[in-house]
Amino acid sequence: AVDPRAKARGSVVLVDKMADANARMAAVDPRRRVDRSKYVDPEMPEFPGAVFINHIGCRTAQVGAGIGCLVLAPVAWMRSPKGTSLVRGVMPRVGGRMLVLGYLGGCAGAAGMAVYGKGKSPFDQDGIDDRAYRIVKNEKLQNAGNFMSAGAVTGVLLHGGPGGAAVGVTAGTLAMAWAYAAMPIIRTKYWPASKPALVSALKSAGVDVGSLTTGGTPPAKNK
Repeated sequence: AVDPRAKARGSVVLVDKMADANARMAAVDPRRRVDRSKYVDPEMPEFPGAVFINHIGCRTAQVGAGIGCLVLAPVAWMRSPKGTSLVRGVMPRVGGRMLVLGYLGGCAGAAGMAVYGKGKSPFDQDGIDDRAYRIVKNEKLQNAGNFMSAGAVTGVLLHGGPGGAAVGVTAGTLAMAWAYAAMPIIRTKYWPASKPALVSALKSAGVDVGSLTTGGTPPAKNK
């Protein structure tokens, strides 16, 4: 026979777990407004839960669009009838699906983390508020979001729908990688080693190399 006291204790534990899960879900609720009395910075997001969930959704959408456009679309294109356009046909179709699935999956994953209390930040109101604040104050994240948004808007204007957004987001991601990963390496590692040979070649060709570094129109030469 089941011990009634053990059964009662199990019921209490279950009720406590459900109460904790409900509290965590309330913390990430996108409709929850921040308690302004706790914070002095006016840049504190008005809806911390929305910022947190949208951040995760956008990152997973970005990954989904990249995988769809750069990995799955070429495979599907090679299996498509001759004459099918990769960029205008297959990429938008496959990438658009992955973009939407990535965003919805990320949002669902954020809700799941809240239910089970698994994640880097505490899933209470203070923890989500702190996470949302750090997201909006993180310059690198904001720059990544700007690249992603610019690409998505451009893609929608050129192609329309989630497919255009997916291609644009992928292009924005590649542009961001070039600007923040490749260019610093080129400037600090490869350019200093290549600059002397390039300058020497330009001088040999009669190019005024001073105008390349000082800007503006080269000074007129004395006749």
